[in-house]
Amino acid sequence: MMKLVLYNLAKLETIMIFPEWTTTDIILYAFLALMAIGVAPAEYFGQSMMYYSKFRSVGGIPTRISMFILYFTPILALLVSARGYLGSANLIQWIVFGSVFMHFAKRVLESLFLHKYSGNAGALTTLLIAIFYSSAAYLIGWLNQNPIAFVDVWFGLGIVFFLTGLSGNFYHHKLLADLRKNSLDYFIPKGGWFEYVVCPHYLFEIVTWLGVALLSRHLGAWLILLFVISYLSARSLRTLTWYHEKFKDFPKDRKAILPFIL
Repeated sequence: MMKLVLYNLAKLETIMIFPEWTTTDIILYAFLALMAIGVAPAEYFGQSMMYYSKFRSVGGIPTRISMFILYFTPILALLVSARGYLGSANLIQWIVFGSVFMHFAKRVLESLFLHKYSGNAGALTTLLIAIFYSSAAYLIGWLNQNPIAFVDVWFGLGIVFFLTGLSGNFYHHKLLADLRKNSLDYFIPKGGWFEYVVCPHYLFEIVTWLGVALLSRHLGAWLILLFVISYLSARSLRTLTWYHEKFKDFPKDRKAILPFIL
């Protein structure tokens, strides 16, 4: 029995690096876990105050400025957290660092040059999301001081998931932007996975973070992934409700984020 337990623990440690469980670690990871569990109902029932784009039509600050802030600050946080080891980083550390950097750099460029915004974003929303994403980027960058020992099959899958999520997210963002080339009104999305769900860009963002978690392998990265899944799933359900309310002819069989399921 003891050998079986040790074997299972060894297998678990191949996909997750646990902290040393100091008092600070316990508080930090308990907070992350509570955030990941609590954000879904808070967002779904409109208590999280995450008001931007279609959910906030008046007041606030220009959405383009908001999006630039909340995606650029994580890049700064990542650079600060990794400054101590980048000069001597190994290949695994560079890939983990590069994945987080690429994700946020892509979002910055999309915010500046791709997306067509019509509404405003709340200042508090901008601050809260910027804090979370910056904290996530900092944590992964800081944990990357202690990377996995060698490249394995999970690391390879992480690269595949990351690149798939990044490209799929961009593709569906481009489809949304093309819909609004001649008007800033909202339209029923079409093309790609929009034929099945209203938020395929959210689904592919989750896939991106799954890739990051498999590359990093730290418990903190997995909890960040859980938060992203909870938040984006709840937000996609709100988005689906919004589309049904705005467009009477909206397809009734279209799901929120997971084709044919959710």
